[in-house]
Amino acid sequence: MSLITPDVEAVPKSSNLFNSADADIVVQSSDNVQFHLHKNNLQCTTGGLPPVDISNDKETVYFPESSATLELLFQFVYPRQFPSLTSLDFDSLLLLAEAAEKYKVFAACTACFYRLREFEKTHPKQILEFAGKHDYRELAEDVQPILVDTPLSELVDILPSPMIFRNWSLFRERHLMKAVEDEKQAFSRHKRTHKCNAALSGIKGKTRR
Repeated sequence: MSLITPDVEAVPKSSNLFNSADADIVVQSSDNVQFHLHKNNLQCTTGGLPPVDISNDKETVYFPESSATLELLFQFVYPRQFPSLTSLDFDSLLLLAEAAEKYKVFAACTACFYRLREFEKTHPKQILEFAGKHDYRELAEDVQPILVDTPLSELVDILPSPMIFRNWSLFRERHLMKAVEDEKQAFSRHKRTHKCNAALSGIKGKTRR
């Protein structure tokens, strides 16, 4: 787990939402906000929290994420209504999605997945990179039609999953083959139309004589 070195000169603040007196673990964000949490909730609702090396109650763990990201993330580990993500801009949503995947906060992973789909047309490359990194094949398939004309050389570094890269390559090949076939058919129709027009012109010329 990636931890950061705390800023010893800064006085930490407490989160307004997560400040329970009976908390048994404290998470401190990169901007010095402390979240007082309960290990049982973290263990029951996540696959990556609390850190395995935490043994003492009230021990402080330092996370590299900001307080804005963590305050949203930790709302998914308690039995309460989950926060709405509809007002999040794309960059903030992506930070939350990465944190959810990193700490395996499964409810947040699902919520972010569906919200990310709303940005597929405006941020297709970032969506594809996220999908490849975390093996979200459905997200990758969603942006295939949007990025199908993008050269593979521009995408190869953000398609780390062999299966996603294979599927993407096959989809693009089918698209290119169809485009070539459509072009051939269009050219054939044009030739037939040209011949018909020429024949009609010849008939009209003979009629005038």
